[in-house]
Amino acid sequence: MKKALNIGIIGTGAVLRLMHLPALLRLNDKFRIISVYDSDPKAVGRIADMLHLKSRDPFFADSPDDVISNKEIDAIAVLTPTSTHSKYTVDSLNESKHVFLEKPAAIYQGDLKKIITAERRNRKFVQVGMVLRYSSFYLELKKLIKSGKYGKVLWMNWLETRPFDPMLWRYNNTKNSGDAIIHDKAIHQINLFNDFAGAKPELVMASGGQYLLSSRRRTAVRAFSSEVMLKGESCDHLMAIIEYRNKVKASLTVSYVSPHARESRWIIQLEKAKIVAHFETFVSRSYGKKHGWKGNPSCIYLFKDDRKHKIPWKYPMSYPPGDKNLVFYDEYRNEPLHPGSTAQWKAFYDSITNNRKPACNTKVALEDIVVANAIDDSIKMKKVIRLK
Repeated sequence: MKKALNIGIIGTGAVLRLMHLPALLRLNDKFRIISVYDSDPKAVGRIADMLHLKSRDPFFADSPDDVISNKEIDAIAVLTPTSTHSKYTVDSLNESKHVFLEKPAAIYQGDLKKIITAERRNRKFVQVGMVLRYSSFYLELKKLIKSGKYGKVLWMNWLETRPFDPMLWRYNNTKNSGDAIIHDKAIHQINLFNDFAGAKPELVMASGGQYLLSSRRRTAVRAFSSEVMLKGESCDHLMAIIEYRNKVKASLTVSYVSPHARESRWIIQLEKAKIVAHFETFVSRSYGKKHGWKGNPSCIYLFKDDRKHKIPWKYPMSYPPGDKNLVFYDEYRNEPLHPGSTAQWKAFYDSITNNRKPACNTKVALEDIVVANAIDDSIKMKKVIRLK
């Protein structure tokens, strides 16, 4: 039986408390947390409470370097603000540590290339925390698309509407942290688009801006927890189109100004079928009684041309999702916070113990950042961005 890996953690914010820590504690046969650090005493105190420890326990390090240089530790989880990712990851790699790096890996390509160089030099792995990539939702989509049974991808669309996230850091200082809905939200969908397209991205066209957010004044907005006062430099809505070298098109629409109905919906048109997928939908099921929704389920429906229906030219037709079209359903009751939360840590363990590059590695992350930055540039410059 393979031994448990000793892990150190830098950054004890909400993403650790709500997602990573519950997953790691569940996988106590694979991971043993040795040391953690955060510059915020309040954040440390919350973790201390969760683990029933005193905040002055030796378990809590005095600096990031104390965690990184700890000889007992096999791997480091870097869960800090994006601007510090490159430094902590490179330092960890230089200390012969594998790294689990929260997304986005970096905002600037140069920072990510430093990580890639250190990774190769030290022969260690970095797995980027694109949690959706390890969910059963993604795996089912990939199985349908990559099977070739329904032909090639023609175009893809993703729509997400949601209220604002009340965490202020997401909207301020885009120079260091990136744009909230591009680098922190849409990066997930860019990651999957790049995987499903079957070719490299070639052109990016985007438009976005601020309906409610403003860098000049604080505005009361509806957020997940309550009404909060926000201001910031990030977009609060955008629309973008990505064209790939094989002429596959992908479009995405994101809006943070919609507290009325949170929705994350995918349409993927193949040559012989259409996939309609709802990720963590919040609406009640109205068709059929096969599934009684109790959580926040993800569903994938498949509409294929089985030549059993006529195609009229004159009258509109629609085929509402039904049980006969449902090919995937999961409420993720066993995953903390987000689908893929536990699976991504299992994958990290397997990559290290089997000496195998992670599925969501730094090369993949670099391709994602190139597209994310092109969307950002296209919005700011009001022009089409051609990628090399």
